Amino acid sequence: MPKPAFTIKPCKYPGYKFVVRSKGPDGRWVRKFFQSHGEAKTYADQKTIEMMNQGRESVEFPAWLRVMALRAHDQLSPFGKTIADAVEFFLPHVKAQAVSRPVVDVVIELLNVKKKDGASARYLKDLKNRLEIFAKAHPQKSIAEFTAPAIDDWLRGLPHSPVTRNNYKRLLGVLFSCAESRNYIPSNPAQKTEKAKVKPEKPGILSVEQVSRLLRAASDEILPAIAIGLFAGLRPEAEVWRLDWSAIDLKEKLIDVTKSKNVASDRFVAISENLCAWLKPHAKRSGPISPAGDKYHTLMQAARAAATAAAVKDRKPEEGIQEWPSDCLRHTFASMHYAFWKNAGETAQQLGHGQNLSTFIRHYKNRVKPADAERFWKLLPRRPKRSEAETTKRDGSPAPS
Repeated sequence: MPKPAFTIKPCKYPGYKFVVRSKGPDGRWVRKFFQSHGEAKTYADQKTIEMMNQGRESVEFPAWLRVMALRAHDQLSPFGKTIADAVEFFLPHVKAQAVSRPVVDVVIELLNVKKKDGASARYLKDLKNRLEIFAKAHPQKSIAEFTAPAIDDWLRGLPHSPVTRNNYKRLLGVLFSCAESRNYIPSNPAQKTEKAKVKPEKPGILSVEQVSRLLRAASDEILPAIAIGLFAGLRPEAEVWRLDWSAIDLKEKLIDVTKSKNVASDRFVAISENLCAWLKPHAKRSGPISPAGDKYHTLMQAARAAATAAAVKDRKPEEGIQEWPSDCLRHTFASMHYAFWKNAGETAQQLGHGQNLSTFIRHYKNRVKPADAERFWKLLPRRPKRSEAETTKRDGSPAPS
């Protein structure tokens, strides 16, 4: 006679006198505690009846369903998975398909969310431009239809450098993360895509001659921003665009950087003697230091073009600025500062870097000759030409130059 599936035994567990033991579907023992033998027996009898009913239902199980279940079991067994595992995995995808949205609609939703969250205009523009290219490439697709391999194939087909491809990957991660948070997809496939391998390159910097020409070609509206980028190393979008004249103390020679990319970058930046000379003619009590957005880039482009034209006119085309490496003002500052003062910690502090100097040294050490760095920190604005009347004293003798 087979042993009963549910057995009642005395127990010494605090507060209880009997325990009902049985094996669960996974083969593990299951215990239920009771204060009286009657309660334990009632529970065991109910469970026995349930088990008998389940056995009767298995006899009435349709043949076609039994065949399907056995086939599914055989297919899943080599992977150590059960039919229940398959259902648990598959249901979220079916539910996501039911509520999913066209990719173009999710792009619009994401842009609205980021705008309401206070994202910068530059970030929103970059997000919009890149994600609209992705959406236009898949006009009929739902956001739930994308897989990691499909996104990978699209990224690899872009006619861009590895750096640009990784920028697309990053923003696609933001898009699919938004879709996941709204339950349009069960998980973020962009997180599983491959990152393009970027060949390490030294940051692009300007020569002393290029710096001199850029400063002298810049309009008054953009000159303070260029000078601060070159001689203080502030980040353009995250710091210079947000900087107010009230944060610049020319007397104490300090810039109070309190609005940056993160709290760790908040700092006081020293104003060098030559930076002070470039800023003094333009100083105000308050107001923005620099134009922002497209206007900043337009004025910067005009200054570069004017500097290059002047270099060509002087038959020194090598001093022109035909190429504009990313963040070259800040990178020029870092290389020139380290080459002159030979103090990596101080240079990193000026830049608002963290305590780890390995990245800083890898990028900026030994990029500039000390003699060039010395010339860089002596670059000063030219004195305005005096009129003939100003160059003559009241007694008719020449005024000192």
